[in-house]
Amino acid sequence: MEHVTRKIRVVVADDSRTALRAVCAYLEFEGQFEIVGTANDGLAVLHQAERFRPDLVLTDLSMPQMTGLEAATQLRKSFPELRILIFTELNGLSLRAACLQSGADGFVEKSQMPEGLMEEVRRVFPEKPRMD
Repeated sequence: MEHVTRKIRVVVADDSRTALRAVCAYLEFEGQFEIVGTANDGLAVLHQAERFRPDLVLTDLSMPQMTGLEAATQLRKSFPELRILIFTELNGLSLRAACLQSGADGFVEKSQMPEGLMEEVRRVFPEKPRMD
């Protein structure tokens, strides 16, 4: 018997248009995601999350207006059930710890994408995709 799976609804944020397009294209290719919004700064991430109520926010760490860390802190307060993954060109255990302390559920180095991203998605959505 065939069953219908619900896609993971995502807001993607990166201040680089090229990186934003690449991440969105990859998520669409994977087939288990529905991109409901995009943002190019931290404040826009908050607005997109409020407007679309996604399952996941995938945000770059370094953005104008508000960093990914600051956005994660605000998102966690407003949407405790939301899953938040931060990605960055930077690396290091202290940076990973700072992201998790901010309220993010995971951290992915851009050099580890897309494989690292999918590992984190599987970790934060172990039931993925959920059934309707």
